[in-house]
Amino acid sequence: MVFTQSSITECDTVSRMSRRIQSRQVDAFRAIMVTGSVSSAASYMHVTQPAVSRLLRDLEYELGFPLFDRAGGRLVPRKAANMLFREVERVYVGLDHILRVAQDIRALSEGVLRIGTVSSLNGVCVNEVLPRLTEQFPALTVVFDTESTERVIDLVTLRQYDIGLICGEHAHEGVVDWQIIAASAVLALPLQHRLAGRGTIALSELQDERIILPGRTSPMRLALEREITGLGIRLRSPVEASLANCCHLAARGIGIAIVDPLVASDVQGQICVRPLEPRIESSYRVIGAKAAPAYSTLEVFLSLLTAAIAARIQPDTGPVNAPAPASGRRRQP
Repeated sequence: MVFTQSSITECDTVSRMSRRIQSRQVDAFRAIMVTGSVSSAASYMHVTQPAVSRLLRDLEYELGFPLFDRAGGRLVPRKAANMLFREVERVYVGLDHILRVAQDIRALSEGVLRIGTVSSLNGVCVNEVLPRLTEQFPALTVVFDTESTERVIDLVTLRQYDIGLICGEHAHEGVVDWQIIAASAVLALPLQHRLAGRGTIALSELQDERIILPGRTSPMRLALEREITGLGIRLRSPVEASLANCCHLAARGIGIAIVDPLVASDVQGQICVRPLEPRIESSYRVIGAKAAPAYSTLEVFLSLLTAAIAARIQPDTGPVNAPAPASGRRRQP
């Protein structure tokens, strides 16, 4: 058999490719692609620049082709580098998923419950649900974070939270959800307000009042704006705040807040709660990642939460024990 120079070169390339590429070489390549330079990659990997350069040089040798052009001390990725980087990123995303699954398994064995919630559920959770939960499970570690609805959904999807508590319905492919409570919006008035002795109050009657509105991205705010626009109401110097703060502002006499009954129940005795016409629906929902494991502490938390909310408000009416209208007769919204 006669070996030509080209066949010898081809055999040498195949020999190199058959060797095992070291993960550290791939780490160095990815760090350069992510950070843009050898020096930044070295800081990212906590090694020296010569070490990164050597790892990249060894990787290129094993692959049998260069990944970068050297221009004025800079590394410029070639087409081959960009193609390889896409595949490397898929591997790293897979590894991140494995780490997340491992954290889920560890949480089951160590007793960790991770909850993400919107601010309007802080009161019932902090004051009632979490104390009872930790009393039942003294060794339980609880992570309790307050985030926006969108952020809660994202982190539940990524399994950084076991469950999320959100306002309104939000269709998302990566989660399953179920309703905790549905109710109609109510008005929270200062105790001495001229309308405090009334029963149901129409939205049109608030034309000359300072209204305290929930945040612009909340489902209730979107429904409110549709009603306000439809009725042609001009709001006088409105105040915008999170649902959790609306009632506190009303209690200080700043204006009339439009909120859900659960939020209003956090400040009972400091405000006067009245039904609103037209009816504006609101709801709270629990979300969880699809195919996520279920365990006892999570089930107990949800049971305690449902009971605490039911004790505070009556579905589709308002806060339990809210001040009655002056006539002494409770009216429906």
